[in-house]
Amino acid sequence: MASRAETTAVYGAGLVQGIVLVTFPAASTVFTDPSEYDLSSTQYAGLFLPQVVTAIAASLLGARLGTRFGTKRVYLAGLSSGLLSMALLIVSQFFTADNGAAYGLLLVATAFLGLGFGFTVPALNTFAAAFHPAGVSRAILVLNALLGLGTVLAPLFVALFVGLGFWWGLPVTSAALLLALLAVSLRLPLRVPALQGPRERPKTTLPMRFWVYAGFAVLYGVCETLNGNWSQLDLTSELGASTTLAALGLTAFWAMVTLGRVLFAAVQRWYRHGLRTTSSPSCSPARS
Repeated sequence: MASRAETTAVYGAGLVQGIVLVTFPAASTVFTDPSEYDLSSTQYAGLFLPQVVTAIAASLLGARLGTRFGTKRVYLAGLSSGLLSMALLIVSQFFTADNGAAYGLLLVATAFLGLGFGFTVPALNTFAAAFHPAGVSRAILVLNALLGLGTVLAPLFVALFVGLGFWWGLPVTSAALLLALLAVSLRLPLRVPALQGPRERPKTTLPMRFWVYAGFAVLYGVCETLNGNWSQLDLTSELGASTTLAALGLTAFWAMVTLGRVLFAAVQRWYRHGLRTTSSPSCSPARS
């Protein structure tokens, strides 16, 4: 059984990971501001290419590395990558006069951000499932809801810090939270029980329903990215909204994404319960 400290650390990491993940999109108006980084739309879009590549690579390698080195080490590597990403973002603000140098630092920062996300989130899902074997679905839902709450908070933090005159307060806050998580997690065992019994050999071919699911996942990713990465820029440049109002719009988007996860999980649970109730045999008169 996991201790309360371990469970709290895992759920807290989910919240912090959500904040870190949306740090760059939440600061989109800063990156394109002529008085700040002065990035073009093409340059801004290119920021997320390293993040996508490293996130995919880390997700694919995470399970193998976890088997060899332990899930805790993969999780710590993810936190460290996220911390390095925030540190590079903070440093980049001192090079805004040199567009090439600043942009290079931002590209490396998003690469480490993807690496951190790809390592951390699967490890957190593994911890949540292992620490709550009697309620795996509920534990993972809570974890993802907290991650979603983090994505909601990031735009609010940007609006707050921009209003105070130092937008870089968000990456500083994210870095401080990651550093605190690292300090706490290093002292915790965070052990995952080894799998018992022989492992099944992977199938050489995947069923058609997998590819259908993968197709819907890609479409969802496109929709989420368009809204999450570009909504603030569209609101400010096309509709003339203020930075604060655009941040609130992004907050509303991530809030509805999080509520949608919880809602559909509840619907799925209700539907499965209804099926079990319907399929169970009724009591006979002799037993009633």
